[in-house]
Amino acid sequence: MADYDLVVIGAGATGLSAARSAGRAGRRVAIVEAARPGGDCTHFGCVPSKALLETARRVQAARSGSAYGFSAEVRVDFAAVMERVQRVIADIEQDESPTQLATEGIDLLAGWGVLTGPTSVEVDGRRVTTERFVVASGSRAAVPPIEGLEGADYLDNKNVFELRELPEHLLVLGGGPIGVELAQAFHRLGAQVTVVEALPTLISREEPEAQQVLRTVLEREGVSVRTGAKVVKVVSGGSGPVLHLDDGTTVSGSHLLVAIGRTPSTDGLGLETAGVRLDRRRVVTDEHLQAADTVWAAGDCTSRLQFTHVGDEQGRLAARNAFAGPLPWQRGKWDDTVVPWVTFTEPEIAHVGLTEAQAVAQHGDGVMVSTFWDRKGDRARTAGELDGFVKLVAAPGKVGGMTLGKLLGMTAVGPMGGELIAEGALSMRAGTLLGRMAQTVHAYPTWSLSTRIAAAQFFDRGLEPARPGRA
Repeated sequence: MADYDLVVIGAGATGLSAARSAGRAGRRVAIVEAARPGGDCTHFGCVPSKALLETARRVQAARSGSAYGFSAEVRVDFAAVMERVQRVIADIEQDESPTQLATEGIDLLAGWGVLTGPTSVEVDGRRVTTERFVVASGSRAAVPPIEGLEGADYLDNKNVFELRELPEHLLVLGGGPIGVELAQAFHRLGAQVTVVEALPTLISREEPEAQQVLRTVLEREGVSVRTGAKVVKVVSGGSGPVLHLDDGTTVSGSHLLVAIGRTPSTDGLGLETAGVRLDRRRVVTDEHLQAADTVWAAGDCTSRLQFTHVGDEQGRLAARNAFAGPLPWQRGKWDDTVVPWVTFTEPEIAHVGLTEAQAVAQHGDGVMVSTFWDRKGDRARTAGELDGFVKLVAAPGKVGGMTLGKLLGMTAVGPMGGELIAEGALSMRAGTLLGRMAQTVHAYPTWSLSTRIAAAQFFDRGLEPARPGRA
């Protein structure tokens, strides 16, 4: 008899989800983890970054009081800010502590785990057997192959939260979600910040309107943005790093933060001994998240969408499928077509489904698009937050000139963008017609009313009309 029914490799959000799901089903479960349970999300990702962003938001709000009829003098104690970040981490990690896991009947095997076969793993010299594995080894910060970078004393998503002195001039390499979030936060806390991005735009996976809004806001606040700027060399000087760009110019700062994305953490796990295949370090699975006869995988080590909520969902699915019957209909399929994501800048930038260009490419010229800008909305005008918008992309479908299509994609930009996107995700998951969104009464004056107005523009000729989509 094996020691466990299921051994999970990795105790991040994905691994915890898988272990708890199997544990609740009465399985004997163990998690192998070399560091602290909770993974990057709790200790170096979502939790500390959002705690830092919240302080930065409040600082910015206090400094902007003159527009609302008051004034305030703000002095930032950066060390105290970062200590608060650590307190938030300490609070949340209690939900994932070894003690808590033990009360749930989950064994924590502390150490580095290496698979030695389809049903065995060695954890720091101890051999453990199991009937099945879920690999949830996560990801780590990607490091680009730039001359001089390896020898530079750069920051990443781990050690940036160890800072106790505010950088004088922070260079951020990467204009994706992680880069722009931390760029805005550090600037609001008092640092000079320059973002350097090789692509022509920031947050390149978002709608062009969202890209432009974010750039406008960052530059208005004083963040320097360099797009279409490829770094070819990093020179470490006495006063800080110097980035040499492909156009012959240089950018100097006191600190360098590398934030170009994540790469799967699958090295040194012995996955090949269990028949697991890798594609550029990513675990290859089928639609049921199965990677080999006895191995399932979930989260950042296999998903192209590296989000905590994706890992949490995949962890449960992998654990359920690991004990499901052999027939296809007995196992759930992973579907990433309706997964929302949020960039937690201010304004927040949230998205679900297809962009306008993607929708036209897949569905043709019948795609229709409706956008409602916050500057026309009463809630935004009362709040003085006029940069955002809601954009809906609808599938072709008309009867008698009436649009009857379903939602293909939604973007919500604004103070509550991350909350608004749930309505779009629900509509897509349920497959409702856009008319239902337009007919649903939304409270006045709320941010969500923009969603209803954007939907109504597909039907009401008295409003700004929806337009055909463009590739």
